Amino acid sequence: MKEVGLFFSLILLLTACPMDRERGLVVKNNSNQVIVVTGGYILPDTLLPKNLNKLININPNDKHSIYGGLVGDSWWEKLDRGEKLTLFVLSKDSIDKYSWDYLRENNVIIKRYEFNWEELDMIKWHITYP
Repeated sequence: MKEVGLFFSLILLLTACPMDRERGLVVKNNSNQVIVVTGGYILPDTLLPKNLNKLININPNDKHSIYGGLVGDSWWEKLDRGEKLTLFVLSKDSIDKYSWDYLRENNVIIKRYEFNWEELDMIKWHITYP
């Protein structure tokens, strides 16, 4: 009988755990150009982050799963605290042609997304560009 109680306790514990934090954010590129995605926790600022973060290239009609290190630290902790993740989409041509300072100062982005934890859950951690 003790084993049955332990079994049900284990089932309850496993089903009550928070979501799998290894799940990535999937970005799908439905355009005909290579896009570059980067991110930051920059609100209320709407410009690109001052420091260049990780850049992820996504080919046309392809997708990429992004795990926690997009902005150089654990995004889970920041989302847990209620911060919003800002994702920027830039063209690969712009990245190749201009400096980061120029891109930032002239706001050379093609799309900007902002998400908190609940909003990411609502879209099932999938973003489609455009």
